[in-house]
Amino acid sequence: MAKKQNNNPMCVLTMALLTEPWQEHILEKRFAIIEHLKNQLIAMELRKLKNVQRTKAYRNLMAEIEETPKEKRKSLYSKRTKLLRDAGLSEFAFKKDMTRMQKHFAEHIAAQIAHKAASDVWRSFEKYLFDSGRDVHFHKRGTLESVACQTIGNGMSYKDGIFVWGGGQVPEKITVRIPVADPSTDYEREMLTRKIKYVRVVRKWMKTRYKYYLQFTLEGSAVKKERKIAHGRVGLDIGPQTLAISSAASVRLMELAERVNDNHRKKLMLQQKMDRSRRSTNPDNYNPDGTIRRSLPGQRMKWVYSGHYRELAGKVRELERKNAAIRKYEHTCLANSILALGDEVYIETMSFKGLQRRAKETKVDRNGRYQKKKRFGKSLANKAPASFIMLLEAKLSQYGGALYKLDTASFRASQYDHTSDSYRKCLLSERWKVLADGDSVQRDLYSAFLIMNSKSTLDRCDRELCSHSFETFKLLHDAEIDRMKQKNRKYLSSFGIS
Repeated sequence: MAKKQNNNPMCVLTMALLTEPWQEHILEKRFAIIEHLKNQLIAMELRKLKNVQRTKAYRNLMAEIEETPKEKRKSLYSKRTKLLRDAGLSEFAFKKDMTRMQKHFAEHIAAQIAHKAASDVWRSFEKYLFDSGRDVHFHKRGTLESVACQTIGNGMSYKDGIFVWGGGQVPEKITVRIPVADPSTDYEREMLTRKIKYVRVVRKWMKTRYKYYLQFTLEGSAVKKERKIAHGRVGLDIGPQTLAISSAASVRLMELAERVNDNHRKKLMLQQKMDRSRRSTNPDNYNPDGTIRRSLPGQRMKWVYSGHYRELAGKVRELERKNAAIRKYEHTCLANSILALGDEVYIETMSFKGLQRRAKETKVDRNGRYQKKKRFGKSLANKAPASFIMLLEAKLSQYGGALYKLDTASFRASQYDHTSDSYRKCLLSERWKVLADGDSVQRDLYSAFLIMNSKSTLDRCDRELCSHSFETFKLLHDAEIDRMKQKNRKYLSSFGIS
């Protein structure tokens, strides 16, 4: 379903809440209530959806949609939307259902907060029904990370450094007043002069407990910080774990969020210990070959978790938090360094979702063993290249630059040779490319160079620009390779540098 686009710029500022233990207990209870209400609403709406899908009218309509060409389905989609709306599957109906459940917790939760939770649930159903969503998921206990209010002042408010979270319109409502940390920088002080649109309470697990933060959604763009911004083209060749950068002043080849690797190895070791602990406390839940037993129909398998297991799980949770913070910090620093090279950034479009999916085809190697179907899911989770691109695009937009996305299928940076103006498919294992004139270049760096020199149509490489700037690129390329070799360290195999 098409949604109205809001073109008014908005920005976000997060400040710490100075909570006392008794306030944290109330906040934790309210998070648990919202989590429960959202799960109850999901269960209720899934039952509605299942009943609609059983009707003959819906089944006939879906069959007709499947048989009709995509360009002629608009009227059929409208019929389906009306059919679902009449069955109570709309954002308004979700809010109405949530209101009936919210009244049992009115002393803690205002209607506006419950309505915002209902809207979040509707977004999930909307994606599942009308977009690419594959399922609607329940919240696992304790996984809800934030609670927001639909409007400022109704349920949640902020004034003079105090955050107020009240209950609903009942005499016995419980109101909590929590001081917000004073702004410590000129950036924070200037941001707080903006008009507040919404507020959201965010919780993050720190070692052994939650810490709470207040997130302001403010009108207007974020305050600009003093940064060195250069003018010119920058080409990026991004992979699941790596980034190659080419500009007129610098050529670099690096691993994304490199500092995450150490924590990831620690996390794997802790997860192995957790698995051993879980197996020792639940021996009846495993088959002799080590696989988990299937529970009998209508029965639910019971799991016993020891204190040691819960302690290890807390350490894993803390490492995941640290990894997220490190990843965001390194992505921000990298984006700032790219801004210092140029304000016109060119990059090939890439489907990271496609790279996450397991291979469909089952293959057998020459020894008769089945090859693994996994692809780049773990690398993408650790390095988050898509998040880096979003962050870079936001920064470029803020400082007057632009991110240009090239059509990968027509550009074919990995296949092009500007010296002969020809294309040649390369194996993924070929990390060095020998050009027609005899020069040998690192594949990713050369792709970044070609991307930097794209035509204005963004579908082909500009050979004239390449010929004009290749000599400078080759000098910078060789200097970067020499620098990496002198470090005498082990690099990713995709670099092709031993």
